[in-house]
Amino acid sequence: MYEIAKHEGRYDGAAYRGCHPPRLTCSRSIFRIQALSLEEPNRATKPPKVGAVLVRDGQCLGECYRGQTGDGDHAEYGLLEKVLAGVDVSGSTLYTTLEPCSKRMPPRVPCAERVANRGISTVWIGAYDPDPRIQRFGWAILKRQGVARRDFPRDLRAEVAADNAIFIDSFRVGHGDSGTARFDYRLNDGRFLVADTRAGVFETRWTSCSSDCIYAYDAAHLVAHPRGADCFHDVDDPSAYEFASYSLPVREGELVIFRNEGGYLLVRVDDVQDGGRTDDRWELTISWEVRRSVPAEDEP
Repeated sequence: MYEIAKHEGRYDGAAYRGCHPPRLTCSRSIFRIQALSLEEPNRATKPPKVGAVLVRDGQCLGECYRGQTGDGDHAEYGLLEKVLAGVDVSGSTLYTTLEPCSKRMPPRVPCAERVANRGISTVWIGAYDPDPRIQRFGWAILKRQGVARRDFPRDLRAEVAADNAIFIDSFRVGHGDSGTARFDYRLNDGRFLVADTRAGVFETRWTSCSSDCIYAYDAAHLVAHPRGADCFHDVDDPSAYEFASYSLPVREGELVIFRNEGGYLLVRVDDVQDGGRTDDRWELTISWEVRRSVPAEDEP
């Protein structure tokens, strides 16, 4: 163990309004640990880089990074259940570069609950999880359990985001001529990009409509609704549809067509979660297919 100087004072949003919050003096340590996070060979998407450091009275009790204690082990789980198993950590402060998770497959316990159960008094968070199934839910568990929650200073949050750009972008950008995605459509100004296609990059934007419907919009190129189509094969030539509106409501199971200079993006709205009475989050699930424009001289 080694000494980490305590940040001075208690961060209070009102007290520090207009000035910088106290500096996290363990930041170099936590970014060194985060960088060690291990890849997961059986995972389809790139996992986040996460580091966690536990401090009490200026003394580092322990540190851990994602995957350090086992394949797929979350940093907080490894820290509390393996590195510091059986150690009294009550009253300590946890610094973690990613919001503790809120959901795990039973019998696993979410990291946010583990943190609260071990008597940790304060959690400093470097980033909120971009996964709409988790985003801010870990924070909410900590709140319900009476754990104080603090945000990293802005410059450190930017560093966390830069180190996790690929993970964050997996909820903002899709790749290829066909694919699926799910994302929180309230974040990133409702934007979701589809890149690395044979027709270039497409920008889609979305906003709330109702429990089973969402608005698709594109002010630059307009959008089209192939009424009655519920699969991509139902659309023969995307250019046959009228692109007369910058915004259209699209129900679950329906298609909407975006376009750019190189072609067309057919998007099927597979599921809408609108954060209402029956939904606990704002999440859109889509699938897509790209069609390249056919030059007039190549048409039959």
